[in-house]
Amino acid sequence: MTTPDTGRRDKWTTDSQEATAALTALYEAALRKLRSKDQRKLAAVTWSFESRLAKAHEQLNNSARAMSRAASRADELEATVAGLRKDKTELEFRERQAMRDLQQVAARFIALNEATNTRLDPRTAEIFTRRGWNTRAARP
Repeated sequence: MTTPDTGRRDKWTTDSQEATAALTALYEAALRKLRSKDQRKLAAVTWSFESRLAKAHEQLNNSARAMSRAASRADELEATVAGLRKDKTELEFRERQAMRDLQQVAARFIALNEATNTRLDPRTAEIFTRRGWNTRAARP
């Protein structure tokens, strides 16, 4: 036999269990919704981060390629400059040698000219004078 109090307790227990189950279901649904939102947010943040990381890698790679090209070009230019410096040194040496040779020829020419007691033609005398070499071009 059930007393009215026992019936109420059973109904209350059943109602309480149902309420607890409903609250638990609501709680779990809210948790799933939060997890779903969090997963979407996490996915969005992850995608954004990966996208920015990919762009940074691309910029880094582009910079590395540009730097490599610049270094290669710098090496080429250094080799060219070294070659030009060598050519310049050789030209300066040959120019000095040519000048010494011309001075020697001019000195011999003047000595021969004086030994034969002849005058230089005006144009040759002008060249010697311009170079600062005494030719005695004015003698009769």
